[in-house]
Amino acid sequence: MVVTKHFATHGKKYRRRLIKYILNPDKTDNLKLVSDFGMSNYLDFPSHAEMVEMYNVNFSNNDKLYESRNDRQEKHQQTIHAHYLIQSFSPEDNLTPEEINRIGYEIMMELTGGRFKFIVATHTDKDHVHNHILINAIDRNSDKKLIWNYALERNLRMISDRISKVTGAKIIEKRYSYRDYKKYRESSHKFELKQRLYFLLQQSKSFDDFLEKAKQLHVQIDFSQKHSRFLMTDRTMIKPIRGRQLSKRDLYDEDFFKTYFAKQEIESRLKFLLKSVYSLEELHVKAKELNLTIELKQKNVMFTLEEDGKKISLSHKKISEKKLYDVQFFNRYFEDREVRDIQALENLQEDFQTFREEQHKEKVSAEEIEEAFETFKKKRDAVREFEVELAENQIEKLVDKGVYIKVSFGVKQSGLIFIPNYQLDIMEE
Repeated sequence: MVVTKHFATHGKKYRRRLIKYILNPDKTDNLKLVSDFGMSNYLDFPSHAEMVEMYNVNFSNNDKLYESRNDRQEKHQQTIHAHYLIQSFSPEDNLTPEEINRIGYEIMMELTGGRFKFIVATHTDKDHVHNHILINAIDRNSDKKLIWNYALERNLRMISDRISKVTGAKIIEKRYSYRDYKKYRESSHKFELKQRLYFLLQQSKSFDDFLEKAKQLHVQIDFSQKHSRFLMTDRTMIKPIRGRQLSKRDLYDEDFFKTYFAKQEIESRLKFLLKSVYSLEELHVKAKELNLTIELKQKNVMFTLEEDGKKISLSHKKISEKKLYDVQFFNRYFEDREVRDIQALENLQEDFQTFREEQHKEKVSAEEIEEAFETFKKKRDAVREFEVELAENQIEKLVDKGVYIKVSFGVKQSGLIFIPNYQLDIMEE
């Protein structure tokens, strides 16, 4: 699987040094493993120095035209002049350097939509072959900049995952089928535990409420050791399940659960206050009355919540998946805010308590949690599933973890849908 790291490149001189580095003939098989897009290539058989200069001129011409059109020169070293990516591949992928270069090129073409100039240089000087990619920050028409945000990074991950799977995956004989998945779901302690924890998180108002309801749902939780441990007392479990066994991404330790509820508390305060304050300064003051400190830095925002004498600090990136509470969000929010939309607060603490109760009104009590979970499971299992039989010619690509099928939608649009193995039953003829 491909792993990609992103770095913003500040300064035209540093960008030129990067071009020189990634085009190193000793690392790129004498420039054979270099591809590009959108460049005015006026050289037939360029040397390393000539190629560096040619790419640098291409990038610089875009910069000059953009700056002249915008009638401004941005401060030295504050402008992002390029986006630098490093794509690393595992030796187990069994891909040739040429294939890896092509993968990098295809990923960049799909990510940028052919609107930005870029260079892909494949280095073979280490055990793992890797791509160095430089994307010009100005588009080919010198009109807009490439904004590197979370949405673009997510798209890069999805495109990289799909293209690397299709190009480098090998077919395995034994697949984990839908029938296997159903059996696993019925018998697995781990699956059942994750379902209970998920339900508890959805139905709990706070960390303490979560622990209380976990007991009622027969989940015994131990945070006293190095690794968190979970035991379902109503099932014949031989030994507890460690938190790190439940997820590759999250540890399911005490910090994980406390952070989960802290995020809810912080966002709850923000939603409550934002509709009732006139300015950023007033937001700071009112938030402190609700034990929340908001610290705006140059780009990031830190939120510190104090409850029961303990503090939890989280950056804006961790607060919400739906809304990005960064500096730009707050500045724009109060710029666009109209006075008539503001709801006056009569008593801050009482009004906030009423707001919280309204948010939690659908959550069940500890006494009702077991019955509610059984209802939840019945509804989950009753979700209607439908079967679709795929002919061989409908499958675009068969990979280790599933299949890609091509679909058409809209007006002359098409794309690929990935179906994982656990939702497949492959019928042998």
